[in-house]
Amino acid sequence: MIIQTEQLMALGLPEDRIYIDRGFSGTTRRNRAGPDQALAPVWDGSVFPVTRFDRFARNMAEANEILTDLSRRGVLFGLGGSVYDWNDPFGRLFLQTLAMVAEFEANLGHTRTREGMALTKKNGKLKGKQPKLPESARRSIRRRYAEGEVSLADLATEYSVGRSTIHAPETSR
Repeated sequence: MIIQTEQLMALGLPEDRIYIDRGFSGTTRRNRAGPDQALAPVWDGSVFPVTRFDRFARNMAEANEILTDLSRRGVLFGLGGSVYDWNDPFGRLFLQTLAMVAEFEANLGHTRTREGMALTKKNGKLKGKQPKLPESARRSIRRRYAEGEVSLADLATEYSVGRSTIHAPETSR
């Protein structure tokens, strides 16, 4: 994100006009406030700049909707150092092609992610959330609790964890 911010500033966009969505990788526009905040203050004759097309829209429908709205408002679309007009046949073709490629890459990325996770899991390297307590502590907890030696609350306090951790299925293995 820092690189994109620097790139936008190099294009002449003031820092207070750069909107960043954090934690929304791969989601659509309706789940992200940044694009709406960035699109709101543009006016007739201005250019809406982005550094990469896939940061702007995740699919063809989104791109078409936003670019049509910008065009109606008299706003041009800036990608890197170039400016495109949605009403120009070449500009529209080029931007539609970019939207198609962005959507393809997003779909391919999801497939690659799932395939990579499946392979990692198969190789025993993706194990999910690890237990908060080591096996030796879990054994001790099971034994002491089964013998009625101590309560769950006391065990939780002793091991500095919540009661749900002490009572979780991982402690009963």
